Amino acid sequence: MFKKAEVSDVNRILIFCLELREQDAKMSFTTFDSQEKIESYLKDENVFLYIAVDDDVVTAMFRALRGQDNKDHSVYVACAVKKEYRNKNLATDLTNYGLADVKTYGVLIARTKIYSWNKASIATIKKCGFEEGGRILMHQYEPSVGGYIDDLIFHKVL
Repeated sequence: MFKKAEVSDVNRILIFCLELREQDAKMSFTTFDSQEKIESYLKDENVFLYIAVDDDVVTAMFRALRGQDNKDHSVYVACAVKKEYRNKNLATDLTNYGLADVKTYGVLIARTKIYSWNKASIATIKKCGFEEGGRILMHQYEPSVGGYIDDLIFHKVL
């Protein structure tokens, strides 16, 4: 089941994010380290947070951060899936679900950046209709690949 996250979901979301941190996931949800931080996102009208839930467990999460002022036509997106639920199209389906909803709030374009080594996320975002619009060359050194990685920039007009 997909839904817009609510305050009643905070503890489940925290557990999900702490699991990502334990797995050393290289993404922004690992900074969600307290119930207060998650609650502040849920209260912020410029943050759209969606979750997939299975048997009372958050299995995936999608976040869209709306731009401010003259950038409020856009969102910056991120999505993650619980390890044992990967390869089941959850990221694709939840991303599409969230994008459809943010469009109803007047959002015209979604953007994201993905590390060049993250082939699964690149495939997912392309499946959602995003196009590569550029790259930040040698964005950072990544010990796990033994070299510098690029940050790929993707966008989708909604």
